[in-house]
Amino acid sequence: MKIHALLFAAMLALVLAVTAPAQAQHFHVLHEFTNTPDGAAPQGALVRDQAGNLYGTTTFGGPSSAGTVYKIDPTGQETVLFAFDITNGAAPRSAMILDGAGNLYGTAGAGPNDEGVIFRVSPSGEQTVLFDFPEKTGIDPINPNGSLIMDSRGNLYGATLLGGNGNCILGCGSIYRLDRGGNARMLYQFKGGSDGLSPLGSLVADANGNLYGVAQVGGDFNCSNPEFAGEGCGTVFRLARNGTFTVLHAFHGGADGEIPQAGLLFNTVTGNLYGAASGGSKSGDGDGVVFQISSKTGYTVLHRFKGTDGRTPNGELTFDETGNIYGTTQAGGSQGFGTAYVMNPAGRLKVLHNFTGGMDGLGPLGGLLRDPAGNLFGTTVKNLLETQKNGDVFVITH
Repeated sequence: MKIHALLFAAMLALVLAVTAPAQAQHFHVLHEFTNTPDGAAPQGALVRDQAGNLYGTTTFGGPSSAGTVYKIDPTGQETVLFAFDITNGAAPRSAMILDGAGNLYGTAGAGPNDEGVIFRVSPSGEQTVLFDFPEKTGIDPINPNGSLIMDSRGNLYGATLLGGNGNCILGCGSIYRLDRGGNARMLYQFKGGSDGLSPLGSLVADANGNLYGVAQVGGDFNCSNPEFAGEGCGTVFRLARNGTFTVLHAFHGGADGEIPQAGLLFNTVTGNLYGAASGGSKSGDGDGVVFQISSKTGYTVLHRFKGTDGRTPNGELTFDETGNIYGTTQAGGSQGFGTAYVMNPAGRLKVLHNFTGGMDGLGPLGGLLRDPAGNLFGTTVKNLLETQKNGDVFVITH
C-alpha cells in the first residue's frame, strides 16, 4: 500500500507540474565572447563544479584562433584557462567532464596529426595531450567528437566519427577506451550497415558499465526521407560490457524521426533512454522529435516539433526531480533562431525562451545544464547584431 501511495503521489506531482501555472522565466547573458582574447562559437554543453563555477570550450577564437577552454565563476567573471594552438589540439566542439580533483577532460577535432586529440586541463590551466589520434589510415579511430565518460578506474570512453575500418573509405567510426597510461583500444568498429555509421560521441553508461549512444546515419537504408535514402536515418545502440553490440532502434524517417543527435539521457531509476532526432515529423517538414526507449514499450516519440516551438533539436538533455526534460533547438521558434524548452514526461512541451539573434544570440547547439536551484545554463554560437558574431553564455532563471 505504501508503494502504491508513493506512486500515486509521484503521479499527482507530475500532473500538478503540467497543469499548474508556469513560473516566469528570466533570460540573462552571463558572458559575450570577443573572439581573439577569449574565443568564439561555443558549441558544447557546459559543466559545473560544486562551487558553482561553469566550464566550457569555444570552437574558434583565442590567440591562435584554435579555440579555448574557459571558466565562468558564480559572479559571472570569465577566465580563459587554456588556448589551443594546433600543436595541442584545435576546434573543440563538445562538453568536457570533471574529475574529483577539478581536472577537465575533453576532445578536440584537430591536432598535430589533424585527426583530433583527447586532452586534460588542470585547475591552474595546464594542458596535457593524453592521446593524439593518428593520421588517416581507415583502420585507426580518428575524429573524436562528443563528451567523454570516465569510469571508477579513471579510464575514458568516447566515440570517433571515422576510422575503425568497416565498409567506409576512411572507416565508419568507432567506440574506444583510453586507459590511465594513455593506451587506446577500440571496443567496437562500426561496419556502416544496419549497425550505423559516424557515431556522434557523448556516450552514456548504466550502472553495469554498458554504453549507449547514437550513430548519425546508417541503420535503415530504406529511410523514408529521400535525402538520406542512400545513407540511412541513424541508430540508437548499446555496447554491453562484454562487447555485445545491439541496435535498440533504427530510425525510419518521417513520423519516426531521423538523424539522431548526441546527448542521450539515461534514467537510472526506470532504465529508460531519452534523446532527440534532428529531423522527421508527422507532417514531413522535418522539424525533429524527442523520443524515449524503454525495455517494456520500446521506441516512442514523445514530442514532434512544429517549427513554432523549435526546429532541429540538438545537444545535451537534462532532467529535473519530477522527470521534466530540458533541451534546446538550434532553429525554429517565434524568431527562427532556436528555442530553449521544457517537456513533461507525457510529451507536453513549453518554450522557455525564443532566441532572437540579437543580444541573446542564436543557434544554441550545446543543450542545457541545470543546477540544484533549477537555473538553466547554455551557450549560443553567435550574435547577429554584433560585428564579431562570437556567441555567449546564458542563464535562464525563475
